[in-house]
Amino acid sequence: MNKIQQIFKRHRLFLIILALTWGVFFSFLFIKMIEFEPTGLYVGHQNVWSDWALHTGIANTFAFKDPSLWFAYHPLYAGGQFTYPFLTDAVSGMLMRAGVSLPLSFIIPSIVFCLILLVAMYFLFYLLTRSKRQAYVAICIYFMSAGLGFISYFSDVLSDPSWARLLYPMKDYSSAGQFDWYAGNVIVGLVLPQRSFLIGITIGMCALLGLVYVMRRHSLPLKTRRILLLTSGVLAGILPIAHAHSFIAVLVIAGLICFWHWRRWRELLWYFIPAAIISSILYLTFIHGGIENESFFRFYPGWAMKKGSGLWGWAGMWGLIWGLSLPIALISLSMLWKRFDRSGRIFFLACLFIFAIGNLWLFQPVRWDNTKLFWWAYFGFAVLAAALLGWLWRRRWFGLGKFLSIVFFISLTLTGGVEILRLAQIDKHRHMITNTDDIQLGLQIRAETDPLAIFLTSPSHNHFIMMWAARSIYMGYTAWVWNFGFNHVQRERDLPLMYQGGVRAESLLREYNISYVVIGPGELGDQRANEEYFRLKFPLAFSDQNYRIYDIRSLLH
Repeated sequence: MNKIQQIFKRHRLFLIILALTWGVFFSFLFIKMIEFEPTGLYVGHQNVWSDWALHTGIANTFAFKDPSLWFAYHPLYAGGQFTYPFLTDAVSGMLMRAGVSLPLSFIIPSIVFCLILLVAMYFLFYLLTRSKRQAYVAICIYFMSAGLGFISYFSDVLSDPSWARLLYPMKDYSSAGQFDWYAGNVIVGLVLPQRSFLIGITIGMCALLGLVYVMRRHSLPLKTRRILLLTSGVLAGILPIAHAHSFIAVLVIAGLICFWHWRRWRELLWYFIPAAIISSILYLTFIHGGIENESFFRFYPGWAMKKGSGLWGWAGMWGLIWGLSLPIALISLSMLWKRFDRSGRIFFLACLFIFAIGNLWLFQPVRWDNTKLFWWAYFGFAVLAAALLGWLWRRRWFGLGKFLSIVFFISLTLTGGVEILRLAQIDKHRHMITNTDDIQLGLQIRAETDPLAIFLTSPSHNHFIMMWAARSIYMGYTAWVWNFGFNHVQRERDLPLMYQGGVRAESLLREYNISYVVIGPGELGDQRANEEYFRLKFPLAFSDQNYRIYDIRSLLH
């Protein structure tokens, strides 16, 4: 304990700065991000609107269902294996079981994970650079990441100058839609909306911090080294249920570090054995056998590069997405190679390796999801950039070194700063994720139906049956279902047939074991539901001003 106190005392100033800047920002962001109002549940960004619907449904499952039913089905695919990394939503669900409101059950863990992540990043980056300032600068470069979109931003401001346009950017200047890069800033694209990514990188950072610290500190007592390695191994081992891409990244980085220090293999067994045993058990329990799509993982060289564009086209793609980050990182690694110790060198090489495999293979059908690997690679790029900026700052080139350091820092962070400026003005881009009537109807259904009943609905991402009733739905948002590894093509064909009614529909409803048919605006518009058929043939079980739910269980007997 005294050793830990001494460490924190030596770094007190920069930890306070970190807390007062990024800690305060993330706390503000999440506190404002989700709240109930009289008309419904609102969230503070379109990316959160698209992602937190599923997280709400999963958290409600953990909060209100018997534990024996937690993993009975995939929330978006009736009968499908629940392969989704659930740990962060399980935490929220347990808080809700303890009486915490849904918004707070999302806000509290998010803030806690962010604060832990900041501390872990700082100390890991400090171990790699041996500089407090560079560790903090690397954190800033990472969270203000993006490409050269600030050029377009200032061009737009100059074309129509106004304080309103300057202070509230009217669009996302960091995205590159032509490359399926939908948000160039890591906070906007992943840390904020993708709850599994946040807990994944937090656990992963802590696992790597413990490993690197032990490899660097040979003088630590044997018992202390073993405890740190065991703890880090346990953290690495639980990553399959926290975030799959973080598990892959930590596997690569930690694996290469262990290989580099192979002569200490007896000691490293304290890390490797718990990590291997726990991750294997979790993988075999929750993931193995759940991927139906044979093309889920595939060789895909060049990632989102346009076909036929060659090496320069690939380089141009990354120049648009990340600006000068990659060349600065490579220059830094080549120039400062001897300044880094063995663990630092292997860490940076591992990040480059992660970047390489992300450019060669797709780890999920949707190309965007490879960004979760690329942002792990960016941890190394941010540290390398900070090291080069620090080196330039110390050059006595008649002020040129300091000037270049400032210019490079601005080029690496200005677009991200523009995105964060826009993001922080939450009241200007709030979205209703579900309305009060749908919430109340969902709660009624949850209280009065069998917990394993299957509902036929339109495949929307935020259907209230999935979110609030916490019931199995025939099929959710098709892009997600495909991306989660299910062969959904036949179900997608059968969906409108069941809504048409008739003999064929009844046969399919029996085949898929449907208990209730939901008819509302989405079902009438997208599926052209024949409500007259269901109204005349089956009893109305639930309804409000927007939805009618028909009980068709008589078909199953």
